[in-house]
Formats: sequence, structure tokens, C-alpha cells
Amino acid sequence: MEDALFSNEEGFNTALNGVYIGLLNTNLYGQKLTTSTFDILAQYYDTSKPLNTHVYRNLTNFDYQTTKDAVKDIWTQAYAMIGNLNTILEHCETNRVVLSDKGYHLIKGEALALRAMLHFEVFRIFGPVYKYEPGKECIPYSNDTEKEVKPLLAATTIAEYILNDLKDALDLLTGFDPVITEGNVITDNDKGDNRYRYRGQRLNYFAVKALMARVYLYIDDTENAGIYANQVIDEAAKFFPFATREQVNGQAASGAVSQSSENRIFSPEILFGLYNSKRLTDTFDKLFSNKLEPKNVLKMTDAGAAQLYDEEGDLRTCQWQSMRDIEANDGRFFVKYGEVTDLGYEYANLMPIVRISEMYLIAAECDRKVNRLDELRAARKISQLHSTAGLDAYIEDEYVREFIGEGQLFWYYKRKGVTTLRRLYNPSLDDMEIKISNYQFDLPDEEQKRRQ
Repeated sequence: MEDALFSNEEGFNTALNGVYIGLLNTNLYGQKLTTSTFDILAQYYDTSKPLNTHVYRNLTNFDYQTTKDAVKDIWTQAYAMIGNLNTILEHCETNRVVLSDKGYHLIKGEALALRAMLHFEVFRIFGPVYKYEPGKECIPYSNDTEKEVKPLLAATTIAEYILNDLKDALDLLTGFDPVITEGNVITDNDKGDNRYRYRGQRLNYFAVKALMARVYLYIDDTENAGIYANQVIDEAAKFFPFATREQVNGQAASGAVSQSSENRIFSPEILFGLYNSKRLTDTFDKLFSNKLEPKNVLKMTDAGAAQLYDEEGDLRTCQWQSMRDIEANDGRFFVKYGEVTDLGYEYANLMPIVRISEMYLIAAECDRKVNRLDELRAARKISQLHSTAGLDAYIEDEYVREFIGEGQLFWYYKRKGVTTLRRLYNPSLDDMEIKISNYQFDLPDEEQKRRQ
């Protein structure tokens, strides 16, 4: 079947689409890498009630066995997807004759970038705090279809391999990715052929550059991180602009505003997102809905939700709504991934993975200038800073507000080596003290057995 699948370009696209669908597994971007595990660890959600019975209570408290169990299937699923990508990449060479020039460059470029991205996710979870132990062995890098157990490599080596894959992907996509000249076209082709449209739902040229900025910053190479972040802003902002107040509020073409069409994920600025037709049922309904029992729902205290934002006019406040739960208690619920009932909006099923606002934060941190941060703040309709005084604290505040439900804050903390976490869900509580060792998760037991 493998030979038949890769006998034509359509088969290659089918195989690659299978990987994109696989990324929506609940152990990857369907839940754990975005909405649940690492946002819970980042102390966004109040799991103190009902008293000691909340299903995520132990995870919130960094219970060793609970955290180990929470990440073990991420390892398995990520390397399964990496294996599929390696198969595609090998056939890109052995079966290149069946691929058009454009098809070869896009398929291989995306596959390399996806391989790098998944390794980076595994690296952030199972690798050390890079700033303290860059030479520590942590994970294997899988770049072929051989089945033997690959050695654990030093964090520096893993970072080098990830960046090499991203650089190769960028070279392949340059000159071939339609996103470079057309942006993110979100309408169907008249002929029904959408292979080169909806590039915001593929790991496109701009998203690869953004990932390079993210990886460089993670390994404290601020020079290169700043270069790539600024390139993405300069080249892509015209195609991936900040969401407007009208878009966020759900203003239709007629001018009418409907809460049922609110764009609470700020979709115009998503450089790479995944189309998830089960976003409502598998994400919102299972994690955030006011119809869940209190022991199952992820929510903040009212004070926590209010404390997130310095100013009432912040556009991101739309991601929280006052509702009544099944026990008739009023509270603030996270509705970023809630229902968009008006039909025809592509953002109703989109899961953000990389957004351009992160590039503004990276540029601000790397360049030590306030202008990029002020550009983001202006887009969110909050006041300007005009000064670099307290810059790092302001950047951290924006990470807190900007990526709720996207799983990025915990990795900001790990990169910085933060050992005092704000209990964001309830600002009246003292900060939580953790150890640096809490940031590196043990390899799954099955993987350790394979290595004995």
C-alpha cells in the first residue's frame, strides 16, 4: 500500500494531510499541547474546588506521578507522527519523478518543518532547562525510518537538528509557497482544487520563520531570534494583520454585531492553525463549558479573570464570559473556543498554533525596545508604554494574556527558569514555589525499558 500511496502526487498530499489530521489527537494539539496540560501547570485554572476532588488538582500541584502520566502519550503520539513524516520525506527522494517541482518543494518543506516542530515540542517537555544544562542528554532525533533505538542526544545537538530541519524547510518553501505573495487565501478555488490555498492551515513559509524565532529564543540566541521575528513582522503583517475590534466583536458584512460570531481566537493573525471540526465538542465542551460538573471544568476565580487585564477595553476580555454553572453558581468561563453559531466563519474550527503577536513579543525582548510591544498593545486597545522601564515584566504580562488556551506560558517560564509561579486563577493566594527539576519530565516507562 505504501508503494501505491506514493505513486503519484495526490498520494503524497493524502499522506501529508494524514499527519495534519494526526496533529489534532488529544495528546498533541487537540488538547494537551494547547488547552490543558501545560496551561494547567502554568497556574491558569482554579482546581481547589470542590475540595480536593477536582480531576486536575494533582496536575496543578506538580504531583510527580500525575505529571509523568500526563505527558507519556505525548511522546508516543509525537514520534508516531514523526515516523510518518520520515516515510514521506524518504519517498520525496525515491519517488521524486512523480512530483511536480512545486509539489516536491511544498510537500518536503512542510514535512521537514513538521518534523522539526514535533521534535521541539518533545524537547521542551523532556529536555532540560536549556539555560542551565545545555549539554544534558535528553531525547533522540528521528530522521529516518529505521526502527532501531536511537541514542539520547545533548540538548545543544537536538536544538541544532531542529534548526537545520527548519532552515532546509525554509529553503524549499522559498519561491514556491503561495503564501509569500498571496497571503492566507481562505476561499475555495473555482475549480475545487485548494492544495495551494488556506496556507494558514499548513506549516507555511512565514510560520517556519516564526518557529525559527521561537527556537532561537528558547536556546537564548537572541540575535537570531530577533532577526527572524522582525522578518516575519516586516514580511507577513500585511497578510496576517492584527484582528480589529469589529472582527473580534463579530461584526458581519451588514454591519450588525452578533455575539454568536465573535472571533475570539483573533484568526487573521494566526500564522499556522489546525482545522479542528471537533473543537467545540472535544475542547470546549470537555474542558471549559459551564455545563460541566465543577470538578471537571477549567476556570478562574472572578478575581483571577479580572486581574488578567490592566484595562477594561482590552480586546482579549471577550475570551471570558459570565455564566451560571449547573449548580446555579455564577462565574467567569473561558469561551475562546466556545461555539460560533453563525455559519460560514473559518475560525469556528481553528486551533491556533503560531500567531504573529508572538513575534512582536520576541522582537521586543531581543531588541530591548518598546516599540514592538507598544504595537501589540495598540492592537489590543490598551495604553502605550513609550519606555523600556520594566520591559521584561510587561512582556511577561503579555505572554500571560495572549496565549491562554494555546499552551505557551509554561514554556516562557521554563525558558526563563522561573521558580515562583503566579497563581493566576486567584491573585489573593501566595505564589507557588517549584523546583527547576519540575520543568524536565521523565521519559515514559516504556521508553526507558527500551533503552535498558
